Amino acid sequence: MKWGRAVFWLVVVATLIALAIHLTRDYRSHDAQIAELKKERAELQAIIKRLTGRTRKAQLVVEGQVVNRRGRVVRTTLLWREFTITKNGRAVTLPLKKIIIPGDEPYIGGYVLKFADSFVEAGNPLRGKSIGFFTNVFSSSQAPDQGTSLLSKEGVPRILEPRYGPPNPFALSLWRQIQRLIRSRRADKKLGLKVVQLQYVAKPVRPGVLYTIYLQNNGGFEFVAEPGHKALIDRLLHQSSLPGQK
Repeated sequence: MKWGRAVFWLVVVATLIALAIHLTRDYRSHDAQIAELKKERAELQAIIKRLTGRTRKAQLVVEGQVVNRRGRVVRTTLLWREFTITKNGRAVTLPLKKIIIPGDEPYIGGYVLKFADSFVEAGNPLRGKSIGFFTNVFSSSQAPDQGTSLLSKEGVPRILEPRYGPPNPFALSLWRQIQRLIRSRRADKKLGLKVVQLQYVAKPVRPGVLYTIYLQNNGGFEFVAEPGHKALIDRLLHQSSLPGQK
């Protein structure tokens, strides 16, 4: 009789243990599913952010303007600075550049490279966004090749210069192939490119306003006037007056 009761309770305990193990597994599985859903949601949000966000690429302010007797601006001196990204993802500025144009409406030229959606979704630091390279600044009364070049002496975009470390090989490879891609009007599938285009953005400018050029992550350049920022404008104007500024 005692043995029978012992076996009975052993069976009960074993059943309870098995049930507990089963419930624990279900609970862990449920937690894993929730964690996976959260991860997928975060990845989706990151993709949307990369597709719809924008990156600050350059800024300019008016250092001075010459006005004729009729009150028309005949010449504008601009202070231009570009932004690049260090290896740790920190935005840094390149040296100021002075640019003189006739009139008061600068046109900013550059190449925009857009990648296929698969590269955007992959989230590669470079391939996850459109890439923009500035080439020149000119005015509405000038032809593009009569303006001021924004390329280095070697004809390479300033953001690829090795001031903050070696240029990114992938970006350099893209730059070497831009002219060929433009001529052929076909994107290189091996690089994941979907569109390569030359784009110009323009806006009349005046003193005391900060102008920012953004690159849309899924598109081209955007030239925006941003009132305020007096301290930054004053700092740039002071910096331009220092010896060695071009």
